[in-house]
Amino acid sequence: MALALQQTEGGWPVVLGAYPQSAADPALLAAIGALCAEHQGQRAEHQGQRAEHQEQAAVGWSVQEPLQPTGQPGAAPLSVLLAFPPLAAGQSLCTLALIGDPAGWNAATHVTMRVLAAMVAAQIRHVNDITVLAERQALSSALIAGSPTPVLAANSDVQIVEFNPAAEKFFGRRREDVMGRQVTDLILPERDVARTEQAVASFLRDGDRGEFVGTIRAAFLRADGTEVMADMTPVPLIIDGEAHFCAFLRDLTEIERSEAASEASQTRFELLARLAPVGIALTDVQGRCTFVNDRWCVLTGTTAQEAIGASWAMSLHPGDVRRIEREWLRAAEHGAELRTDLRLRASGDQETWVHAGVVALPGPDGKPAGFLAALTNVSDRKRAEAERERLLAAERSARRSLAAQTERLNGLIAAAVFGVLSLAEDGKVAQVNKSFCDMFGIKQEPGELTGMPVAQLVHRLKLVFADPADFVRRTSEIMIRRQPVSGEQMTCTDGRSLACDYWPVFVDGDYRGDFWSVSDVSDRTALQEQRERTLQAELAARELAELAQQQLTEQNERLRELDDAKTQFIATVSHELRTPLTSIVSFTELLRGDEHGLTADTEAFLDIIERNAERLLHLVGDLLLLSWIEAGVIPLDLAPVDIPGLLQEVAISGSPGAAKRGIEIEVSAQEGPPIQGDQLRLHEVFDNLLSNAVKFSGQNSPVRITATHDGHRWRIEVENTGIGIPPDELGQVFARFVRATNARKASVPGTGLGLSVVKAITELHGGQVEAESTVGGKTIFRVYLPIRQ
Repeated sequence: MALALQQTEGGWPVVLGAYPQSAADPALLAAIGALCAEHQGQRAEHQGQRAEHQEQAAVGWSVQEPLQPTGQPGAAPLSVLLAFPPLAAGQSLCTLALIGDPAGWNAATHVTMRVLAAMVAAQIRHVNDITVLAERQALSSALIAGSPTPVLAANSDVQIVEFNPAAEKFFGRRREDVMGRQVTDLILPERDVARTEQAVASFLRDGDRGEFVGTIRAAFLRADGTEVMADMTPVPLIIDGEAHFCAFLRDLTEIERSEAASEASQTRFELLARLAPVGIALTDVQGRCTFVNDRWCVLTGTTAQEAIGASWAMSLHPGDVRRIEREWLRAAEHGAELRTDLRLRASGDQETWVHAGVVALPGPDGKPAGFLAALTNVSDRKRAEAERERLLAAERSARRSLAAQTERLNGLIAAAVFGVLSLAEDGKVAQVNKSFCDMFGIKQEPGELTGMPVAQLVHRLKLVFADPADFVRRTSEIMIRRQPVSGEQMTCTDGRSLACDYWPVFVDGDYRGDFWSVSDVSDRTALQEQRERTLQAELAARELAELAQQQLTEQNERLRELDDAKTQFIATVSHELRTPLTSIVSFTELLRGDEHGLTADTEAFLDIIERNAERLLHLVGDLLLLSWIEAGVIPLDLAPVDIPGLLQEVAISGSPGAAKRGIEIEVSAQEGPPIQGDQLRLHEVFDNLLSNAVKFSGQNSPVRITATHDGHRWRIEVENTGIGIPPDELGQVFARFVRATNARKASVPGTGLGLSVVKAITELHGGQVEAESTVGGKTIFRVYLPIRQ
């Protein structure tokens, strides 16, 4: 029997040929494959170490090995002769195997097998070379076809043999129309035909490329007869002994347009710079001037020769240089332009102020290639601003002084024991103090009298005096004369004697009003007046307190109504959300049971839908439970509850989630009497506390649940070590939607409802809950539940 094999990377031999066909027995192939792998490995390991191995590797080698018995009774022992061709890149391309009785084999047999193996290997190499060549040819064709650069090739007769799509677009000709046509007839101007033909003949004769070396600029004809300039890179090739010419073109039309536009733009810029009323300078990246206009030179007091090559900052006032550098760095960091006012270096008696605008000029790589600076003379504005600021400062100072004096005067008038009345020049009340109102029994506040006509005020005041007509006459005469009067006494109907002083007010000789002061010179003491004012103040304070109490009561009632409405709204929304969320979870489970199967992406999407729907369902359940508790409508299914057993159930249900974070749950519960409670609600209490402890614990940090009792009540503690709770927030953690600040900063998920549910259910059972925590350390939640007989 004979086999021709090729070893694969997995070690299993591929049968290239077998005689007879039954020779390709799997067991036999496995045995021969193992021998091939063993001998090839040994040959590759020893290759290059000894001369005989090098010689065998060059001409191939053969080995003879016994085969294991086939297990058939009476079967003669067989051997296999393995022949290997020369190694190629350290690997044997094939193996020939001859199976039979070794008695008939000799050295000639070995040589024949090695020669046959070498012939088979040569055929395999030939097939591989053809495959590689085809792959390279396909790659080259794809690169030429996909190149954005026009590519064309011609043979030694200057006939076009390659014309890629970019060339079709460049020349405006189709590939099928130009293939086989002469280059000189289609794409070269008449003036360049003879020169091109001469260069081709020179290259074919002695290999001289002449001027066609590197990248050259040449004119070409398009299909519409127009000429276009392009950079051409000629590359001569020898293919199968025949010379070919390949050319790579780059269209210069847009480049020439850009250069022309750039030159025009530069010309317009220089013209505008000469005509502009502002100083303009162009600088390089280091800030050295490369161009300045005449206005720049006038402002800075320099010439163009002095400015070119010098830093633009040399023209700045020394006192402003550091500030401008800081502002420029800030602007550069934010990619903004610099706009600021600054001083130029003094060239005369007065400072020159300018407004500077500096922008970066981007280069081809997007980084600044230079800067454009513009200076506008704002010296007149700065001087006007300085003068205005000086005047404003003087005005502010005068106003402050006047205001201070007025405030002091108003304070003196308000605090004066004697009555004060000030009248404006238009005959209206300008100012009056409390003492004046008290003296004349005026119930209005002093401020309410401001602006009242003096005639109306006199009508009210005359009723206080014993002789109203005499009061009106005497005061009118005094005001008409506009002469100061002191100690003018008048008698009141109640027996008091009032002394009046009068001063006319003149400012710069112009009349501006009247000033009256009234003193009570009767025997009535000021103590009685003070007592009456105090009593009025107390009555006013009492009325304000009663009004405030009434407003507070009404506000509390409104808040209570709003809270009831909010609770009803949450209950309604939670009930309405529960049904669609339950449907989402149910239909997700139905989709998973699809008999046609789901893709991995669909399974992942269903996992996300189910996980988020269950989270929302749990949140809706918490909200609904809290609303029931607040409304007092939640019933408790009371029954004996075994606390140790309940805690074991909670620990078992929470273990899978804890195990994912390497957290072990330790339960230590003292045996004791059961309590009367709702098993399901109490399970929810301790499940919430345990899930919080696992969620906020560090990796591999244990969570401990401890339960003890004193015969009257159970004390259950859930302890963990993790991020903890800030001490000033411990009193708020049982409120709804409240979460510790460090938990929010650490982006730990949660709604802030769990502890509210814990507190509400615990209190429904007559118990209480409290928390103890240290930031970055231990956190303990204690639940106390009463033991009722």
